[in-house]
Amino acid sequence: MNRVARYFRGLPLRSRLSLLTAVAVAFAVAAVSVTCWFIVEKQLYNKVDDDLRGAIPGGVTAGQYADLLANCTRTPATDNGFGHPQVFYVQVVNSDGTVCVAANSVGLVEATAGDRAVAKRGDTDHLYFRNGVDSDGKPLRVMTRAAVTGGPARAVVQNLALTVAVPLTDTDKTLNNLALVLLTIGGIGVVGAGAAGLWVARTGLRPVDELTDTVEHVARTEDLTVRIPVEGDDEIARLSASFNSMTASLASSRDLQRQLIADAGHELRTPLTSMRTNIELLTRSDETGRA
Repeated sequence: MNRVARYFRGLPLRSRLSLLTAVAVAFAVAAVSVTCWFIVEKQLYNKVDDDLRGAIPGGVTAGQYADLLANCTRTPATDNGFGHPQVFYVQVVNSDGTVCVAANSVGLVEATAGDRAVAKRGDTDHLYFRNGVDSDGKPLRVMTRAAVTGGPARAVVQNLALTVAVPLTDTDKTLNNLALVLLTIGGIGVVGAGAAGLWVARTGLRPVDELTDTVEHVARTEDLTVRIPVEGDDEIARLSASFNSMTASLASSRDLQRQLIADAGHELRTPLTSMRTNIELLTRSDETGRA
């Protein structure tokens, strides 16, 4: 983590800004994509669950349930009146875990503890939905409810549950295609965000580049007469104004320093000149013998 942080801090400001923009957009796109996927998934599963509710066999008598249990099989047999030809998985589950497949069922659904609990509870108002698999491992959407006889003498069959299921092949295919589309769009969005971030960084940091070039020029040439144009009142403008004020102060200080050196040199030259003149006069007087 520290190595990544050091690497990030070592990048140019333009690269860091572009990278941060791309990461922010990537997170936003990922959040929207995941939310969209889960919303579509819920809608598709609600549609499948509605289809399962409408597929509950009606008019099944207690005798038909008894025959199904007496001739219990784990593979579809002859039509016994459950009424849905090779579209749904239809079977009954005993509270002890015994599974009996209806004659016109597509196949066998692997029972779970939840199915056995529904059979034992016998609550007709409770529909138990879950994802499951058949005997071949094919994904299914499964609905289990307490077994109820049809007709006027409607009654709950004790310790027995009715399971209806439908394949999830089309639903999973739709969700996989949606995931691929969202992933593609998200990838394009991230790449576009990176390009846009680089363009924004170049455009937004152009005044900073100009300021940097000017500072480097002053440091290289010591030319304090350079001024940066000030436009607007943003941070760059205030920084440019501060730089202009600083260079003006430095130029004024340098001029004062030069003037001080010149004045000091003049003051030093005046007594030295007088001393030299006196020495020359004394030497000439000594040479001529004059006082």
